[in-house]
Amino acid sequence: MAREIWQVVWWSRVGLFLAAWVDLALLPWGHVAPAFNPVANPLVLPWIRWDALWYTSIAARGYFSPAAWAFFPLYPGLIAGLHALLPVSLYTAALLISNAALVLAAGLLYRLARTAAGPEAARRAVWMLLLFPTAFYLSAAYTESLFLALTLAAFLAAERGRLGWAAWWTALASVTRSEGILAAVAVLGAYWRRHRWHWHREAWGLLWLPAGLAAFLGAQWVTAGTPWAFIQAQANWGRQLAAPWAGPVLALRQVVVTGSPLQPAAVLSMIDLGSALAAAGLWIYGVRRRLPGEWLVYWAALVLVDLSAPVAGGESPLLSMSRLVLVAFPMFVVLGMLAAERDRVQRLLVWTLPFLQATFLAIFATWHWIA
Repeated sequence: MAREIWQVVWWSRVGLFLAAWVDLALLPWGHVAPAFNPVANPLVLPWIRWDALWYTSIAARGYFSPAAWAFFPLYPGLIAGLHALLPVSLYTAALLISNAALVLAAGLLYRLARTAAGPEAARRAVWMLLLFPTAFYLSAAYTESLFLALTLAAFLAAERGRLGWAAWWTALASVTRSEGILAAVAVLGAYWRRHRWHWHREAWGLLWLPAGLAAFLGAQWVTAGTPWAFIQAQANWGRQLAAPWAGPVLALRQVVVTGSPLQPAAVLSMIDLGSALAAAGLWIYGVRRRLPGEWLVYWAALVLVDLSAPVAGGESPLLSMSRLVLVAFPMFVVLGMLAAERDRVQRLLVWTLPFLQATFLAIFATWHWIA
């Protein structure tokens, strides 16, 4: 099975890299200035877009701007480390890390899904992950694949009773993205099943859980004067805390009232709102199929956190939701279960998802916003 996963990841990435190369050659770009296109290699350039420039800039210069605190340090730190070790550019280093993490994440997803849904559904869960419309971000200079690999490692270690390791992976996930601390639900759930809430020496390993996030908060406090600099930095993108239903209501209003089907803002809102509704619908199906409780809690918490930080005045109130749901691994297990059990659903997904991913990749690679 490991060989098949490797082959699926490899050939899917080859296809995406070639498609992105063709997109650059044939389609008009949104930005053509050298400041937006810092590398000449046509296989690397399409993947260095939007947030990728922030991560590589932090890798090169540290937290050079108050806005940079919005981006957590593990991924840029790894980029800087690999760049120092190997004779490759920061941009190539970023892609090497992302794609290595994707291979790891695909293998971990299969192992974790196999215990809950069986080998056939697990196999198709990997396919659903790779075919998902925004799955090309797993190969770009973004944190999605690293975050996914670390959270999957935390859940798998917790399932196998290795609570210290699970807490360690959670700590690393929480310095990749703020939502990483949510993986603590797997560790705490495993501890409760083993010991209820009675003291046991394994509790010492749980001290790793807040270590990563606490270290980052402390670094912000010392450097920026507040431990909440990463929250304040989100204001640069218009994000603000709100009730979880505020974003969907604003997105629906954007689509139905203030927008029109031909306006980019309305299209983006439809994509992001559709992603949120699909995640919610699949979550309900996961409840009906009795997915592990920790999975459901983690999945719901991820979506609620993303819904609770809308961009009230932006083109899409649920900005980037189609990308943010990419790290909710139980969603792909549910899709794998549906594909394994219902041929009609599988055919629909296999035909529609790659088409959407190719379209979204063309938008992304040519410097137009998608997520």
